[in-house]
Amino acid sequence: MRSIDLSQIAPAEYRADAVILLHDDAHQPVTGVIVEVQRHVDPDKLLTWPVYVTTLRAKFACSAVLFVLAPQADVAAWARRPIDLGHPGFRLTPLVIGFDDVPWVRDSIDAHRLPELAVLSVLAHPELEIAETAISAIAALSEDKRQLYLDVILMALPAAVRQILEARMQRYEYRSDFARKYYGQGREEGRQEGRQEGRQEGRQEGRQEGRQEGRQDGLRAAVVALARAKLGGLPDDDIAAIEAVSDQRVLTELVALLGQARSARKARAALDRALAG
Repeated sequence: MRSIDLSQIAPAEYRADAVILLHDDAHQPVTGVIVEVQRHVDPDKLLTWPVYVTTLRAKFACSAVLFVLAPQADVAAWARRPIDLGHPGFRLTPLVIGFDDVPWVRDSIDAHRLPELAVLSVLAHPELEIAETAISAIAALSEDKRQLYLDVILMALPAAVRQILEARMQRYEYRSDFARKYYGQGREEGRQEGRQEGRQEGRQEGRQEGRQEGRQDGLRAAVVALARAKLGGLPDDDIAAIEAVSDQRVLTELVALLGQARSARKARAALDRALAG
C-alpha cells in the first residue's frame, strides 16, 4: 500500500488516502484500488473521486476502482450513491463499506488469517473480546505493524474497556509475547528503576517515579511507531526530539493526532507542532 500523487497538469492537486496496486505474474499492474476514509458528508468528493479513478487508470494503464470506508451509517449511505458525470453511460458508483458491514471477529483462527480485518473489527465494534482477539492476531506481524495496530486498537476502545485491557496486559495475562514486550516492558523497567531508587529515597516514591517513567517510555515508543508508519520513515533528529519530550500530556495528544492524521503532510505538521511546543 502506498500514497499516490494523483496530480494533473492543472494547478489543482488531488491525493487519495491510499492506493493498492495489484500485479500479475509479470509484475505488471492489473488493478488499482483507491482507498478513501470518509468520516462525514463532503460534496466536494463527488468531484474529486472520479478524478482519482480516471487518473490512476491513465497513470498505470490498468483498471481502477474506488473503495470508501465510511464509519458512520449515514455517511456510508451517502457515499453509495452513483455519481453521474454527465456523459451518457459515464457513472461512478463507489464501493462502500460502513462499520455496520464489518463482522465481529471473535474467532482466533479467522483473526490470524486476516489480522487487518480483526483490527478493523475493533474499530467497528470496540468490545473487550474482539480487542483481545485482534491483539493476539497481530502478534505475528512485523514490529512496525504490530506497534501501529496496537495503538489503533487501544485508541478505539472506550475508556472503561481500555482500562480493563491495560490492566490485563500489565499483569502479563496475555499469551502473546508481543503484548507483554510492547506494553509491559516499559512499565516493568520503570518499576524496577523505581524499586532501586526506592531503597534509597523511599519505596513508594520510587515506585511512583518508575511507573511514570515507564508510561512515558511507552508513549514515546507509540509516537515513534506511528510517525514512522505515517511518514514512511523517521530521521534520527526527530527520534531524538521525541525522546526528549517528558510531558505525558504532550505525548498522549501526539499519539492521538498522529493516529487521526489522514496524510503524511498532516502527520508531519502535527509532529512539528508538538515538538516545537
